[in-house]
Amino acid sequence: MDTELFIVDDNPDLHFLLYNIFKQFDKSYRVKFFEDGRSLYRHLDALSQRHDNHLFPGLIILDLNMPGMSGMQLLTLLKQPSKPEHVHLKDIPVVVMSSDHSEEKIINCYKRGADAYVIKPIDHELMKSTLHSVCKFFLRTVDRNSQLSTSHSDVTSRE
Repeated sequence: MDTELFIVDDNPDLHFLLYNIFKQFDKSYRVKFFEDGRSLYRHLDALSQRHDNHLFPGLIILDLNMPGMSGMQLLTLLKQPSKPEHVHLKDIPVVVMSSDHSEEKIINCYKRGADAYVIKPIDHELMKSTLHSVCKFFLRTVDRNSQLSTSHSDVTSRE
């Protein structure tokens, strides 16, 4: 199971906080931080160009309000790829975690393909609990799907 996740947020203090939260989890997650949408998109583009799709993360946690390429712009590029080599990007689960709780913004994220929208918790323990639940659900789902496809191909190959 791929337990690597990418976190895209422009706040270095939040990076530090999240790093410390992930260190407290029983399960070890590999976490990479990106300071804006453009840096993540360049990274994923380079992986796609080299056909290193196996290096894609199991989950992306994305902030919306960032300078340069916003989270909304990045979400659109990931979930509605315009380049043929980026078609696999839409399969990566993306959870938007933002302090913006306007209904219009949340609906817009879902319309663009977000897999979930989480209001960024202020409380440390709530943040820890939220991240634990998000990772447990989405990273386990990735594993369960790959097991299902393996089981299906095993059955198919026997026929």
